[in-house]
Amino acid sequence: MSEPSRPFPAGPVELDALLAERAVERALLRYARGIDRMDRALAASAFHPDARITLGGTTADRDTMLDTVFALVARRTMTMHYLTNILVELDPADPNRARAETYGIAFQRSTSEPPRGNIISGFRYVDLVTRRAGEWRVQERRTVSEWQRVDDLAGQWPIPEAALRGARDASDPISSPWPPGGPAAEAGPDPAGEPGRPCG
Repeated sequence: MSEPSRPFPAGPVELDALLAERAVERALLRYARGIDRMDRALAASAFHPDARITLGGTTADRDTMLDTVFALVARRTMTMHYLTNILVELDPADPNRARAETYGIAFQRSTSEPPRGNIISGFRYVDLVTRRAGEWRVQERRTVSEWQRVDDLAGQWPIPEAALRGARDASDPISSPWPPGGPAAEAGPDPAGEPGRPCG
C-alpha cells in the first residue's frame, strides 16, 4: 500500500499570493478596529490617501468619507464590526492589483435616540486593492447594503457592572502593552508617542 502523497512546499508565486492575501485582510481589519475604537488614523491606514469610497449612495475621497463615518459613529455609544467571509482575488495580469469581497455584520448602540439608533446591519465591501511601495491598501470601495434591523431596547441584556468593558479610546484593553509585563510595558510610549499602540 503506497503512502499518501505529500504536498510540495509553496513556491515563490504561491507564497507571494498568500502574503498578498494576508496583507489585504489586515488592511480590512485595521479599518474595522479603527471604527470601533474611534481611531481615525488606524481606519485611514486601510486606504491609499487618494482612495474613493462609495457609501449610502455617495462617493467621496477617503478623508471626506471618514469625516462622515466618524460623525455618525460618534453618535453611538458602541459599534462592533464583524468581518467574516473575505475573498481576495489577485489580478493575474497585474501582481499589484486585487479585488476583495468582504461580508460583514455591524452592531451599533445608542442611548440618545432609542430604539432607532440600535441597529444591526448586514453589508459587503467590494474593494479594489492595490499595492504601492510594497503595501496593500484599498484604492476603491463600494459598500453594499444587504439588510438592516432595529434591535429593540427591551431585548438587550445589561452587561454586569463587574465585567471588563470595551472603550472607544486608548483605555480599551487592546491598547495595553503586549505581551502583558513584557518589554513593551517597560519601554513606555512608542516613537509616535502613543503608548501600547497595537500593530493593527
